[in-house]
Amino acid sequence: MTLVQASDRLIDREEPSVSELIEEALEEDGIEVRLGAKATAVRSENGRRVVRLEGGDELGAEQLIVATGRRPRVPEGLEDLGISLGERGELPIDERCRAADGIWAIGDVTGVSLFTHVGKYQARVACADIAGEQVRTDYSAIPRVVFSDPEIAAVGLTSDEASSRGIDVAEGRADLMKVARTETFGRGLGGQLGVLADRKRGVLIGAWAVGPLASEWIHQAVLAVKTATPIDVLRDTVAQFPTFSEAYLSAVENLDS
Repeated sequence: MTLVQASDRLIDREEPSVSELIEEALEEDGIEVRLGAKATAVRSENGRRVVRLEGGDELGAEQLIVATGRRPRVPEGLEDLGISLGERGELPIDERCRAADGIWAIGDVTGVSLFTHVGKYQARVACADIAGEQVRTDYSAIPRVVFSDPEIAAVGLTSDEASSRGIDVAEGRADLMKVARTETFGRGLGGQLGVLADRKRGVLIGAWAVGPLASEWIHQAVLAVKTATPIDVLRDTVAQFPTFSEAYLSAVENLDS
């Protein structure tokens, strides 16, 4: 099996990067990964799909999956309501999910963050605003997950995003092979947890994880980022043994000074 990705857009990190961790796991399962590969032609041949890559290499398989992205589907006539679409065709909203006076928008069409859980969150905000409550959206701690094997999860800022904002960033990592919970899966699973902290404020601003069930235990970091939990409090937090959440203590203790 071959997995071809046109660009390496996973979460940027210092070596080993998240993309390298997941690439290693895929290759162990017999999947060939080619990053930065550009397809120039596709044809059918003897019941198989053959893809020609730039440079002349050809790859054949029973099925070809092409991910082309999505385009917002919005009704016509919005300009009559004073609404102008964004550059990508999205429907711009304010922090109360208002697109215009008396008009609210939620979900992928807003272009904010194309996740079901974000649409559900926006729905709660919109309903509360319609009911006259004082609410505002906060997208600083939205979890994002790739449900691969192993799973890839992240929340908050990446190191590049934090640096671009002038934040003095500290990073800490934990090896999941040193967490007892990993052994209960019965096979040699790797993976890592990484946390990013704002040195000045002493709080987490982001985290990422590659490993089993990362989609579940990333939420400890989601809550920490959302509430700006002090690093000292995280260091003093006791995790259940044996769980993957124990990795957070190691990662926080390994924050570079």
